Amino acid sequence: MPRQPPFHVWVDLTGTWAGAAPGVLLAWRHSERRGWEAWVVRAESYSTGIGLEVLLTQAWVPAALVRPADDRERASPRA
Repeated sequence: MPRQPPFHVWVDLTGTWAGAAPGVLLAWRHSERRGWEAWVVRAESYSTGIGLEVLLTQAWVPAALVRPADDRERASPRA
């Protein structure tokens, strides 16, 4: 059974884990075509040229690109 959301996670859409963004995992879903995905809200900073702003986004993300914030193992529905 998947870990019950919501919980704090790190999200890295590149899969390199060099610049992971903080986020909150809100839900899990599974499909035959895509496998497990996490619905996450993530916060990313960006420069406006005169300061920093924060962009919040929400999306379904492959489970391999999400890790729980409280441990170093990859987040997965079986964790």
